[in-house]
Amino acid sequence: MVRAMVAALGILALAACAPLAPQPDASDRAAAELGVLSLGIAQPGRFEAVTVRLDLPASAAGSVLSFPENWGPEENLSQLRRDTAFRGLERLPGEGEAYRVAPGGGWIAYTVAQDYDGEPDWQTHRLPGMRVRTAQSHAFLLGQTVLPTWSQGGVPLTLDLQSLPQRAAFSFAPADCATGCALDDLANSVLALGDFAFDTRQAGDTTVRSAIRGSFAMDADAMSGVLAGMLDQGAQRFDDAPFASYLFAVNPIPAPPQGSAVVGTGLHRSFLLLASENADAERLRHTIAHEIVHEWITRRMGPTDEASDAQRMWFTEGATEYFAWKLQLAAGLIDTQDFLAGMSDLASEYLASPVRELPAGELAERIFESEEAQRLPYQRGALLAWHWDMLARERGSSLDAVIADLIDGNTGQELTDARIQAAMARRIGGHFDSDLVRYVVRGQALDPMALTLPGCVVAMPERSGTVRFAIEEGSSRDTCRAELLGPA
Repeated sequence: MVRAMVAALGILALAACAPLAPQPDASDRAAAELGVLSLGIAQPGRFEAVTVRLDLPASAAGSVLSFPENWGPEENLSQLRRDTAFRGLERLPGEGEAYRVAPGGGWIAYTVAQDYDGEPDWQTHRLPGMRVRTAQSHAFLLGQTVLPTWSQGGVPLTLDLQSLPQRAAFSFAPADCATGCALDDLANSVLALGDFAFDTRQAGDTTVRSAIRGSFAMDADAMSGVLAGMLDQGAQRFDDAPFASYLFAVNPIPAPPQGSAVVGTGLHRSFLLLASENADAERLRHTIAHEIVHEWITRRMGPTDEASDAQRMWFTEGATEYFAWKLQLAAGLIDTQDFLAGMSDLASEYLASPVRELPAGELAERIFESEEAQRLPYQRGALLAWHWDMLARERGSSLDAVIADLIDGNTGQELTDARIQAAMARRIGGHFDSDLVRYVVRGQALDPMALTLPGCVVAMPERSGTVRFAIEEGSSRDTCRAELLGPA
C-alpha cells in the first residue's frame, strides 16, 4: 500500500514537472475570432477586375452573409460579381443571395467588374459614377455595391490589402482594423486604383489622403486644401477630432444634357465627389465644404431614423449649410464678402421660392417633388441657424457649442428630434422653440430683414424684392469677420 502511494506520488511529481502545452495569449484568442477581408486585382498592372475574399473564423458559425441586390440609385448588383467560389458556407434558398457560415468557419471569394460598355453616361445610369467602373488604366468602386452585409450574427474583420497595387487608396488602412472593423463600416467605403493623382497631407492631427482623377476648375491641390481646412476647423469649433486618417476621392462624370453636375457623398472616414469637368470652382468648393460638415452633422451625433429624416432637414441640411459657409470663412477659403454673398443668395432664393411657406409635415411629403422643395430646408434652415447662432452668442454661447453638445451626448443611441431640440433650446433660449414652431412646423414666412444679425452686418432690401447682407458702414472686413465667426 505504501509502495503504491509512493509510486503514485512519483507519477504526480513527474506530471507536475512536465512542460504544459503552449496556451494562446489574449491577442491570439482575439485574432482567432476575427475574419479577414482581402482586396486585390485579378491581373497585375491592369484594373479590369477587382478580387474580393472573406475568410471567416469558427466564431462566425451560424452567421448569415447577404448580398444586397439594390443600393441607392443602383440595381441588379449581382451582375457585378462573377466567379464566386466558397467553402464552409451554405448557400441559402430564396430569391436573394445569402450564405450561412458552417461550424468551423469558411471563406467566399469572387471577382468584381463593370457590367456595361465604356464610360458611365446619363442615358444608362441614374447617377453616373455610382456603379463599379473597372478599366485597363483605373478602377473605382463603392463598397456598398460589391460587399455583403451581416443579416444575422457576424464577426469583426481585419483587412488585407497586400494584393492591391501601389497606386491605390481605400477608405481604411490595415492598421485601422488591427483589432477588427465592422463589415457595415468597411462596406461604407470607396476604392480608387490606377491613374488617379494620389496625395497625403496633414490637417491638424488628421492625415488627409486624396485620390483625384480628371481635369477640373479646381486642381487636386486646391481640392485637398479645402478638405484639409474644413476638417481642421470642424475639429476646432466642434471640439471633436475623430479622424486619425481621412480619404478624399474625386472621379469625373459626364456633364448632364444641360449644365454641370457635382454630387458629394459622405462615407466612413472618407468622402466621395463625383463631378463633371465643366463644374465651376465655387460650386466644387462649396459642395466639398457642405459634405464635410456632415461628418459632424449628424454622423458624429448618432444614427437617425431614415424614414423621418425629411422632417428634421431644417437641422440636418440647414445647419450644415450654415456651417459650410462659416467654416470656409474660418479656414480662410472665402472672405467676409463671400460669406455675406452666400447668405444673401440663400435669402433671395428663399424669398423667390414658391414653396417657402410649406409646413414641415407637408414639406416632408413633397420633398422630392421639385428642386424648390428640396432646396427649402437648406435656405430656411441656414437663415435660422445664423439667427440662432447670434441669439446664443447673446447668452455667452454659440451654435458651435450646440453641435459639440450633441456630439458629446452620442451614446450610440438614435439621434431624436427631442435631443436636437433640447440641445438647441439650452444654448439659444426660449426664442428657439417659438421660432421652430412658427417658421418650420407651421411654415410661416420668414423675413430675412428681421433676423438677429451681427452688429457689423446690415440687411438691405433690393428693388427686385430680394435681400442683400452687407458690412455696416464704418466696420472693417477683418473686424466683421471676427464678429461673424465668434470665439473658436
